[in-house]
Amino acid sequence: MSAPVLLEIRDGVGVVTMSRPERMNAVSLDLAQGLHDTLGALAVDDAVRAVVLTGAGPRAFGAGLDIREAATLDSDQLARQHELYSGVQRMIADFPKPTIAAVNGVAAGASFQLALHCDLLLAAPAARFGMPELAAGRPCIIGSYLLHRRIGPGLAADLVLTGRWLPATEAVSVGLVSRIVQPEFLLEAAVEAAAAIGGRSPAAVAATLSWLRELRTGAVPDLAGAFDRGARVSAESADPDAERAALAVLTGSRS
Repeated sequence: MSAPVLLEIRDGVGVVTMSRPERMNAVSLDLAQGLHDTLGALAVDDAVRAVVLTGAGPRAFGAGLDIREAATLDSDQLARQHELYSGVQRMIADFPKPTIAAVNGVAAGASFQLALHCDLLLAAPAARFGMPELAAGRPCIIGSYLLHRRIGPGLAADLVLTGRWLPATEAVSVGLVSRIVQPEFLLEAAVEAAAAIGGRSPAAVAATLSWLRELRTGAVPDLAGAFDRGARVSAESADPDAERAALAVLTGSRS
């Protein structure tokens, strides 16, 4: 049996693949443990500047919680699975490096939530997104929160309450997905974007990521707050060498 989570390093990018294609990459106890361990290692690996999260096979990014396995777990195992999965969500939400979800197919429930925690989402044309928790008799709390912040209260309520699927084309139109890429080029595009971001000043990227994530959670009240933050982080993250190198590249590209 292959490992439920695979890791490949490409151009300083950690490509993390949820690999249970026979179960549409559903979140099992072992997969949750694998994500927890892999992301934990990547977070402190200075050679890795960004992370791409994807699913194995053409059908699914991830089908959500593996309810078939969950029915076989005892109470201690279920508690451990919940602890690991919640920990993985927090790790992605607070990851110290840029994260990109390459959504190659179905992204449902718990798996969709993992993508929603990422900084950017790229999707294949056949990708579709859904929160089927209510149909399974479970409340949708974290998913509702994440969707509310990403796409607004109206569409979030529509998806959560009706359980309908959001196709990739609509996901782009509402700003959830940044772009659609043909499946054979999806992972390459995600790695290229991650490498480009990761190749910039680490201090500037970290400050900008922190700001974007705060904006996504509604933590910043107004433009005055933006000016205050801008003045502070500009001083904190100043890197003259990196700025000179970036300016040299820009100047050279325009000459």
